[in-house]
Amino acid sequence: MHANKPPIESAIPVDPEELALDRKNPRFGGDDVPAGKKGDVTIISRLLDGADLKELLESVAANGYLDLEPLFVVKEKGERVVVDGNRRVAAIRLFNDAKLAEEVSVALPSMEQRLRRTLKQVHVVELTSRDQARQLIGFKHINGTHKWDSYAKARFAAEWYRKERSKGTTLEDIARSLGDRHDTVQRLVQGIFALDQARKQGLFEPDDRFPGRVFFFSHFYTALTRSEYRRFLQLPERWRDSAPEEEPVPRKALPKLKELLNWLYGSKDDNEPPVITSQNPDVKNLGEVLDSAAALKVLRVERDLKAAYAKSGARSRVFGEHLVRALTQAEQAAAVSYAYEPDPTLLQSAEDLVKLSRTLLAQMKSATSEEAK
Repeated sequence: MHANKPPIESAIPVDPEELALDRKNPRFGGDDVPAGKKGDVTIISRLLDGADLKELLESVAANGYLDLEPLFVVKEKGERVVVDGNRRVAAIRLFNDAKLAEEVSVALPSMEQRLRRTLKQVHVVELTSRDQARQLIGFKHINGTHKWDSYAKARFAAEWYRKERSKGTTLEDIARSLGDRHDTVQRLVQGIFALDQARKQGLFEPDDRFPGRVFFFSHFYTALTRSEYRRFLQLPERWRDSAPEEEPVPRKALPKLKELLNWLYGSKDDNEPPVITSQNPDVKNLGEVLDSAAALKVLRVERDLKAAYAKSGARSRVFGEHLVRALTQAEQAAAVSYAYEPDPTLLQSAEDLVKLSRTLLAQMKSATSEEAK
């Protein structure tokens, strides 16, 4: 892969106004990006929302554009399309076009006139095709020094798989090219296919998540690795280990897919916050709720994960596991009690264990009596 990397010496200077933002980029492009200036507004708005563009604007305002690393471009329909470096080009565009900045509702930081001269020229490396770009960009942003978040990684890998699988390219091939694990890439692509199914059916859009919340794609693809979520969505037991397929969720389970994404991310349009606040332990706890009819009913009525989890029976199972483990440990200690040598600290521990056991037994008997009433 590194042998295919174009030399930096091949970089050429160009006017950034001659560059086209990439409407095919899986992070912020897509079929819904219009042509022309409106397309630029859509792309830049998405970069502002999820790609730390505001931080870059602050840096460029303070230091000027630092032309240290060339942009990667491909020639398409007579244009130099930026396949790596769209965020940098977007920042330059905003500083050079006050009307564009107004359209995307961003307040530009002040910039000295002498620094504005750095916005007039950037260096680019022209690649022969997007196929050449894919490996270079993928490795750089997935395991290199400029890492993407999980959603960008997943989107990139999924689009690669969609484009190349008919030619015999496997997930293992993609994982090897990206320097990542096969099972990781598989989980990412499966998550994207399920998410895209929801988007296609009009069930969910990342932009509709509850205001102020980051779109943590990892919540969703991690959830799908758990058996409780797969049962809820009526996915086959071995779906996790199978090759990704488009629209994996059965049609009859689509309402549940909509519910799940709403619980994970909330909804701006419906003014509903998500029911989870963190991946650990909330994703696990939500899975326990999905496996319990009583708990699921509470979640649907009250939209309260804590209250629903209390009905799931999970706490009772955890209690039982702790109790059995404690008994096992006590039995193991009893088996080697002949090795005990007088030790006041250990003696006190044994007395504390007896007291705690009596208290625990009393609580369990009381709970049993209450249940029998």
